[in-house]
Order: sequence, then C-alpha cells, then structure tokens
Amino acid sequence: METVLSADLKKGLRTVLLFSLFINLALLAPSIFMLQVFDRVLSTRSLETLLMLAAIALLTLGLMGVLDHYRARILAGTGIRFEQRHGPRLLEQLMNASVRQGGRGYVEGMRDLATVRGFLGGPGFIALCDSPWVLVFLLIIFLFHPALGLLAAVCTLALIALAILNERLSQPAVARLRETSQQASRVVDAMLRHAETVTSMGLTRAMTTRWQRRSVQAQGVQLGLSRTSSAINATSRVMRQAVQVLMLGFGTYLVVHDNATPGIMLATTIILGRALAPLEQLIGSWKGLIEARAAWARLQPVLKAAPEGAVGTELPRPIGRLAVEGVSYTPPGATRPSLRGVTLLAEPGQVLALIGASGAGKTTLARVIAGVLAPDAGVVRLDGIDTRSWAPGRLGGWVGYMPQDVALFEGTVAENIARMGDVDPDALLAAAHHAKVHDLIVRLPAGYDTPVGEGGRSLSAGQRQRVALARALFGEPALVVMDEPDASLDAEGEQALLEAIRGLKQRGVTVVVSTQRRAVLAVADQVLVLREGVAERVEPVKPNAQPPTLAAASTGS
Repeated sequence: METVLSADLKKGLRTVLLFSLFINLALLAPSIFMLQVFDRVLSTRSLETLLMLAAIALLTLGLMGVLDHYRARILAGTGIRFEQRHGPRLLEQLMNASVRQGGRGYVEGMRDLATVRGFLGGPGFIALCDSPWVLVFLLIIFLFHPALGLLAAVCTLALIALAILNERLSQPAVARLRETSQQASRVVDAMLRHAETVTSMGLTRAMTTRWQRRSVQAQGVQLGLSRTSSAINATSRVMRQAVQVLMLGFGTYLVVHDNATPGIMLATTIILGRALAPLEQLIGSWKGLIEARAAWARLQPVLKAAPEGAVGTELPRPIGRLAVEGVSYTPPGATRPSLRGVTLLAEPGQVLALIGASGAGKTTLARVIAGVLAPDAGVVRLDGIDTRSWAPGRLGGWVGYMPQDVALFEGTVAENIARMGDVDPDALLAAAHHAKVHDLIVRLPAGYDTPVGEGGRSLSAGQRQRVALARALFGEPALVVMDEPDASLDAEGEQALLEAIRGLKQRGVTVVVSTQRRAVLAVADQVLVLREGVAERVEPVKPNAQPPTLAAASTGS
C-alpha cells in the first residue's frame, strides 16, 4: 500500500519548512535595524554604523525575497506533483466505484484533488507554514520586556479565539454550501446530458425552475457565509491595527517611565505585527482552509486504499472457457436482487444468447460477465480463473464489451476503435474487418479519421453501434459480451452483425449476447432464459432447429 505523500513530496514540504525558518528569521531584520538605530546610531551619531546596519538589513531582506519566491514555486510544484501522482489512480478507482454504485459514489474526487493542489500552492498554506513562528516572536518580545510580552500574548490569544470562532461558524456553512451547489450543478449536468429530451418535451422551463430553486438555496448559504466571513475578517483587521496601537502606546508609557528604550518600543511593535500577520491571513483564507481540509479527509481513504485488481503473477491470455457459478447481484439501494444464483458454462467458439422479458437481468448478467460489476456472491471464471484475479486493465485486453448504451468518446473513428490508445493500423483494420464495418467507415467523409464528436453525435445510432462492435473486437479478445447489439441496426447492419458473430465462432471466441430479436438466436449454440434474475433454463440450439421464441421467454412457457 502506497503512502499518501511520497518521498519527493515530503522532501518538498521539508524544504518549504526550512525556507520558512530562514524567511521568518530574516523578517526580524527591520526590527533589529530599528532597535539599533534608535539605541545606538542616534546616541553615537555614527553614520558608518548606520550604513553598515542598513546594508545588512537590505541584504537580509533581499535573501528573504529570494527564499519567499522559491518557497512559493516549490509549493506550487508540490501541489502539481501531488495531483500528477495520485490523479490517474484516483480517477481509475472513482470510475470503478461509480460503476459499482450506479454512478452515485464519491463523484467529487477529482475536484477534491484539485482543491488540495490549489491550497498547497496558495497563500493559505504559506500562512500555515508561518503560523508556528508566532510563538518564537512572542518569546523574543518577552525577552525585550516581560510586560510587553504579556500584552502581546493576550492580543495573540484574542486573534486565535477569533480564528476558532470563525471555524465554528464557517464549517457547517461551508458544508451546506458544497451540498447545495452540487445539487444545482447536478440539475445543469442532467439538462445538458439529456438536452434533446429536455428540449423536445418542453421540459426547459420546469428544469430551469428546479435549478433556480437549488441555486437560490446555494446563494442563501453563500450570502450567510459571506456575511459571517466579512464580519470576522473586518474584526481581525481592526484588532490587528488596534493591537499595534496598544503595543506602541504601552511601549511609550514604559519609555516615559524609563522602563524601556525607544528602540525596544518600536522593535516589539513591528515584531508583534509580523507575528499576527499569519494569523490574520489564516482567518482571511479560512473558507479555503476548511474546504481543503474536508477534501483531504475525503481523499485519504481512497488514496490509501490498495489498487483494485491483482498485482501478482501476470496471467496468460485466456482461450475463452467461461463459467458463471452461482452469481447473485443486488444494485446499490435496491431491495431485490437483479441476479439470483445464476450458473452457466460456455466453451470457446460457442455463442450463448441471453433472452428474457424486460427487467429479467440480461444487462446485469452481461455486465457481470464483462467484469463491469462485481457479483455479491458467486464467481465468474475465465479458463477456470476468477476474473477478479486479473487487473481491470489487463482483463479489458482479453474481453470485448459492447454495452446497450453505446458511448463513443470525442476523437476519430480510428481512436475509438483502438480504445483511445495508440492506433495500430493492422489491429485497427483487423477489428473493422471482423466487425464487417470497414466498408461503412471508408464511406465516411474522412474515413477512419472522421471525428465522431462528443458522445459520437456525428454518427447515427446504427453507425455508433457498428463502430462500438469493432471496438469490442479490437485486440483479438477471447471473450466478447454484447448487450442488445442489434437495437439500432437496419437490415444491412443486422446482417453484418450476424456475419461478425459467425466469424467469432470460427476463430474460437466465446460470445455472450443478450437480444430481443430472433435473428441473433439463429447463430446461437445455447440460449439462457432469464426470469426475474433467475436462470430459468438453458437450452442448447441444435443445427437447423428452431431456437426458443422470445414470446416463450417472456411468458415462461
């Protein structure tokens, strides 16, 4: 199991803390300079001493500026490396969790990662690095004069109390703001994702009203949080200035009564101002701090979790012997299982057809076999090996999956068939020919280089299905799972699909296909009839024999 912070990230943070040490020590230079000017230069009238002190102070401040610049750069780089290191694995785990939970999992993971990255490179984290030096500055003031140190400590505690109050008042509001903003964003996402349905059915006004209600709630929370934050920020600024006035006034009182020198009076006032600056900055950026801390807490379990999939001995390419043993699956939030104790067996080169009424569990079984869903009970084996023994990326190379809802990604036809990886021309053409879609593709405006648009909108529904079939066959998989691959096909496309399935049989590929059409059943070797998630029966299809009718599957007769 990897640690959340790698060695290079920890090294970067240690460097930042080391730079903070020298930066805060350098910030004492103006105070020491003023102390020496008032207590030594003015009394001795030595211009040489003044020039020397000024040169040292300016050199120190110049070094501080360089260190401050590089500290900010290191923090920005640390945040970027953190995102680069954990982003890919986090996205993969979020995808797997989203599939298992029907898209309702921890969907804000990448946004949380960006929040942490932004906070690491922002002024709030720099203030956090500088805040421990408050105690050092207070100790220095105590060394100058105990009474001034006590006053400084009281004023510092007052600002800390204000920060705690800010925390108590802001944290619930920030959580509510996040929740209400997400609700409003989900309405917009749904409207854009289903824009055709919303527009064609006249739902725009109703959906806009729904969004407006969510947005008004978020705005109300935002307004309340803004009022609280602005009041506390204004109070902190007033307190900081008032504290310096009190410090200077009390120091003057001590000077008048010969209990301190003018240099000590001014130096302690400046040091106290420097000590309180990080606290004031933290209060000002408290909302960002709360959000980053909450995001970090949500990320921790995901980042510490072991990657899914086996990491042991790399298993060889399977030949395609499929065994489903007592598989059961209940969707998240559902009370009834979609699959109950399903068992089946398919040999290499066989075509297994899944039939049944709507809601019988065909799609769920297809997704379980393809490795999209993990069963609650039972096991899916490929060549006798539990499919969970393969890492997801490795299993995907041996299994071709064509979902019911075809999703193409923005890019070219070639890139989509090649599964968005490097386009191997030989493998690309082989997949297109196996899917009997080559002739269709070359008739497109730019052939294989034709952009499909977002979600494949540049292609018709039938074209998308045929391209998706070629994608499923890319890389010579041993098992191909198709979920109603003929739903949007015309007669030509349906004939091409049947020829593709026959070709898969001849090459010894195991095929599992759910269908509502009789034509696909004609090329099947066996038919599994599902009813309410239960495998009612498995019937072999003899050559030249009539396959089971879909009506029989629906009625159970």
